[in-house]
Amino acid sequence: MTTHTIRKGFDIKIAGPAEAKIESCPEPVLVGLQPAEFLGIRPKLLVKEGQEVATGEPVLLDKSRPGVQLVAPATGRVTKVVLGQRRFPDRIEITPAAEDRFFDGPRLDADRLDGTSRDEVIEALEGAGLWPYLRQRPLGKIAAKDRVPTAIYVNGMDTEPLAADPAVAVQGRGEALQAGIRLLRRLTDGPVYLTTATGEQPAEFRGLQGVEQHQFSGPHPAGLVGTHIAQIAPLGPDQVVWYLKAQEAATLGEWVISGRYPTHRVVAVAGSAAPQRRYCKVRQGAALLTLTGGQPLGGDLRVINGTVLSGVASDAMGVLGFYAQTVSIIPEGSDSRELFGWARPQFGRLSASRAVFSWLMPKDRYELDARLNGGPRHIVNIGQWERMTPLDIHPTFLVRAVQAGDLEEAINLGLLEVTEEDVALCTFADPCKIEVGQIIREGLDLYETEG
Repeated sequence: MTTHTIRKGFDIKIAGPAEAKIESCPEPVLVGLQPAEFLGIRPKLLVKEGQEVATGEPVLLDKSRPGVQLVAPATGRVTKVVLGQRRFPDRIEITPAAEDRFFDGPRLDADRLDGTSRDEVIEALEGAGLWPYLRQRPLGKIAAKDRVPTAIYVNGMDTEPLAADPAVAVQGRGEALQAGIRLLRRLTDGPVYLTTATGEQPAEFRGLQGVEQHQFSGPHPAGLVGTHIAQIAPLGPDQVVWYLKAQEAATLGEWVISGRYPTHRVVAVAGSAAPQRRYCKVRQGAALLTLTGGQPLGGDLRVINGTVLSGVASDAMGVLGFYAQTVSIIPEGSDSRELFGWARPQFGRLSASRAVFSWLMPKDRYELDARLNGGPRHIVNIGQWERMTPLDIHPTFLVRAVQAGDLEEAINLGLLEVTEEDVALCTFADPCKIEVGQIIREGLDLYETEG
């Protein structure tokens, strides 16, 4: 086992972490799928309003890659298909029935898994609607099956603020996690890495066969897969790696063992404004109301599908994202004003720099809201982004190259080593309020178009 220590970065210590105890949530009155979550997808609907669907039945496929499809997370009736610009399906809503009726989709024999070919595994995963769990670097999109990855990373840690602890999410699922690792071994000739936080490991992570374990310590982004790749085996020219989270690997294992589409996941509900801070076992795609007590949250609040750094703001009637393992609820702050706030020492405000005096008397947790505390300005190179990034890149010059449309220079500066989540901390710490992740995504899209 190898240990890596990350020096650069910053921990955003937000008040309201979830209590490490898993509770079962009630069944939702609505479940949904949001195709826009899947970058680059060209969706084709396979269902229409009023149609009855079974759990695990395909409801949408990617026209550019027909093998990539999304399936119903519950048995019931398709009650609404919300269309956006250019008739892009923004959301497919299903009203669940009282009991699950499972679609007779492809499955794998758990006893003969080690002798199953790579093509058979891929075909079964695609048919079961589980292929989107596998994502790739470069680009950070759904994995392309025609490229054999040099390695697969299973992320068993998360240092994002308020993020669900993967060790809690896989409690009692050791057999499923091992089955998921066996499945991943069929997809690559290279190693499967399990990355965890330093310290005592939970029983589910100990003794796993077929993985090479690496431990990481240090501030965020020590828990991101981009950091792990850079530390363990940096990508070479024309190389591709795949990655997923530990709970997602356990989900794949549950499918192998049961032969049925896994319907539930463990989600952390956290944040200073969360009515209950807890871990919930909830149905995939459940209405967020299921996680927040059944009633719309009142007041000036922001509900985030995911973490505050890489999640997506949702309305009160939204649904749980496909990849979301955290629901963060914090004050919006739109009704807050501070007289002479810029001129006060502000001992109680979190800052990634020493612009305020909170570093003299640091707190364990800070109640943060969603305010920008300023407006966008021109980029000023003061080295702040570089202090937030342990990767071997130059984020300031990379962003400038993307903005100038200089793709070759951007690639030389590390464009293919990052995605939005790797630079989200730069956005948080940037005094110029630049959306660094958005610019990086524009650069990656440019690479796909012209590269």
